[in-house]
Amino acid sequence: MAPERRPQGSAISQAIDEVAQIIEALKRALDQMEDVLELAELAERQKTGDEQEIESLRRALRQLQRPGGPRRHDDEGRQA
Repeated sequence: MAPERRPQGSAISQAIDEVAQIIEALKRALDQMEDVLELAELAERQKTGDEQEIESLRRALRQLQRPGGPRRHDDEGRQA
């Protein structure tokens, strides 16, 4: 009894299907990586904003810690 032979097209069709599945998996992975990239960029923008806000607060704190307290722009409350 001779071994059963598959038609040549079925092996090629199976390979084509497998490649198509791999392509789809890669597309999904690419979409996920793009989402991760967007999140990382958003986090970087927020970090930069937070750092700027912290520096602004530090400047205000340094002004409050200077001898004589914060500087006033008007002379109200002072008597010569």
